[in-house]
Amino acid sequence: MTVIFIVAHAPLASALKACVWHVLGCDPHIQAFDVEPDECASDSAPRLAASIFESAQGQGALILTDLPGATPSNIAVAASKLLHSQGVSSHVLGGVNASMLLKAINYRNAALDVVIEKALIGATQAVLRVD
Repeated sequence: MTVIFIVAHAPLASALKACVWHVLGCDPHIQAFDVEPDECASDSAPRLAASIFESAQGQGALILTDLPGATPSNIAVAASKLLHSQGVSSHVLGGVNASMLLKAINYRNAALDVVIEKALIGATQAVLRVD
């Protein structure tokens, strides 16, 4: 099963986890990593990588982040590189939204590439005008 981590500007990661819990009505078994304003990638990435490594237990990890190129994204990318050096397959997707997260959760038992594909579809199909 793919391990799912949300890495985002505080308090967005925790808020997305709470939102998914609300929608599903149960613990979604994902991890939230809120990045505080004074955090930097070089300090936080090893801590994030260690947490993912412990959770993944040899399985793949999907790291969802809010803004590509921003500090949470940089932390996620640096952590992913550390995980790869430890033999853990991980990938980072930017632009996380609730639909992306729900799709990833619903397909987390599939191969990591399938989880990534479904998450991207969920994210893009949810962006539309509704009025």
